[in-house]
Amino acid sequence: MGSQSDPFPENKNEKMGFFVNFFSSHSFSIHNLLHRKFPMTLNFRKLNTVLLLIISLCVSCSSLLKREDYAPAKKEWSNGNTKSALENFPSGERGTLITVLEKAIIGLFIQENDFSKLQNIAEENKSRLRFSASRELRSFFYLETPEGYYASEAEVIFLHILLGLYYAKKEQYEEALVEARYASNLLSGEWSAEGQFDDPNLRILLATLWTACGDWQEAKIDLKAALKLSPKSAWLRQYAYSDQAPKNIFLVFGGPGPEPFMDPETNLNFVRGLRKLNFKFMGERSELGWTDLDGNLDKLYLGPSTQNWYQRHLDRDNSIHEIIDDSKYFQLVTFSTTKQASILAAKVTGSILVGTVIVALGAGVTYLGAQANSSELGGAGILIAISGIKLAAQMIDSSIQTSKKEFAEDIDVSSNYRYVRFLPEYLWFGSSKTNLRFPKIRDKQSGKEVLQIPSFGKIPVTLGYYPDIKKED
Repeated sequence: MGSQSDPFPENKNEKMGFFVNFFSSHSFSIHNLLHRKFPMTLNFRKLNTVLLLIISLCVSCSSLLKREDYAPAKKEWSNGNTKSALENFPSGERGTLITVLEKAIIGLFIQENDFSKLQNIAEENKSRLRFSASRELRSFFYLETPEGYYASEAEVIFLHILLGLYYAKKEQYEEALVEARYASNLLSGEWSAEGQFDDPNLRILLATLWTACGDWQEAKIDLKAALKLSPKSAWLRQYAYSDQAPKNIFLVFGGPGPEPFMDPETNLNFVRGLRKLNFKFMGERSELGWTDLDGNLDKLYLGPSTQNWYQRHLDRDNSIHEIIDDSKYFQLVTFSTTKQASILAAKVTGSILVGTVIVALGAGVTYLGAQANSSELGGAGILIAISGIKLAAQMIDSSIQTSKKEFAEDIDVSSNYRYVRFLPEYLWFGSSKTNLRFPKIRDKQSGKEVLQIPSFGKIPVTLGYYPDIKKED
């Protein structure tokens, strides 16, 4: 029989019996569902209300965005066309944390001035933030949104840093400092060693916000923390221990953002093994530098990958949803397997019928040959019967392979996995010791200019975005 991680046995002699038994064991009675009796005391008006709520929930769930919905916007974003990316942003799922944050990320680089939705959702979510503990993550915080999404720690912290940068752009420094302190508290909470979430990229982002607000001492604290978290980024040391604040700061978002894909592991639990996800990163991690009209120039330093954000997202998701997700996923697997077993049973039955007809035809020809004492006709009948058996076997095998493929597509949850897109895959960071005139950021190898916005902040900060991916020939 097949292994637990593969519901389909490879031995052809076992295939028919497996599907008949599996389909029988997973069948359910629609008759019982349709004829389930409700208590007589149930008020029909309340029943209508409940039905309307269920319908609304179903409509809401069906409007949740999937990977294919993002395709046009992600294509433009990957080409560095931020304005077109926002114009092509999918229209469904409006006002959720995911879409508000995604639009705010894109809007940052097209000089978007209206960030009221980001403000509102940040304030709403502060009251929804929860703190919990689990066996896998000893202590951690999580945010359940009204639409039922559990935002990751990185997404929550990034949201408040991003809001702070929007405030700093409008010279609302007190408001920006409030967001900086809030993000700092989330990063520096009194957690256990196993559970505390900290990340060098978030520390660099937060240091940039402190710098824009003119507080270099606080920025240094976060840069020291980033160095401790990423000791290979030795370039951080020159900033973490510098008493003199730089005259300008550069921060560039690199990469178009990773995409999830199914990465099933062999010989694992049937349910949890098949639903294993991973993320594909596409950025090239190129070398960037800056220059200005006066001929000043220097390089930018490349930071570590943000892969930790996404691994933590998966770990935390599994910790919170372990039972619920497995239950829902098991229902999906059971439904998909039952559906494929039904389709396959019909195909196998048809294949057997076709083979039976051909075999019967061959037997008839063989009989006629025997009656006519014709060895040629009898031989032809035998060949026809054998070809019928082979054809039926080929049709059954083809049907099984098709069912396997469709089953795999059914349970591929990567296209539906909910997370915030358009986040950077890594960061470039740099500075200047002198005041600059109209600084520009370029790819040092290709000479291509990086998309950037005008400098802002008490200590000028220049923000940029660079897709940094190879163009297909």
